[in-house]
Amino acid sequence: MFNTNMFHNILNVLIALSASMIAVLLATGCTQLVDGTLECSQSFVSPGFAAAAVAALSTLKIVINIMRDGVAGLIKPQPPVDR
Repeated sequence: MFNTNMFHNILNVLIALSASMIAVLLATGCTQLVDGTLECSQSFVSPGFAAAAVAALSTLKIVINIMRDGVAGLIKPQPPVDR
């Protein structure tokens, strides 16, 4: 059986580390230049702070999961949902 819980947690980490950081920076005034770098002089949030905030929130989510189910809970299959 496919372990959807492990896949779900891997996706959470990848999404939090990539899309969220870029989205926060772009939403607060950063622009992406043609060469791929971010120019953030118009942003009220520095790229360093945004990256730290996203990392902290992502880490908190994982820590809460570990506190709830233990480290093994990050990869164990979840029981079926009662309907």
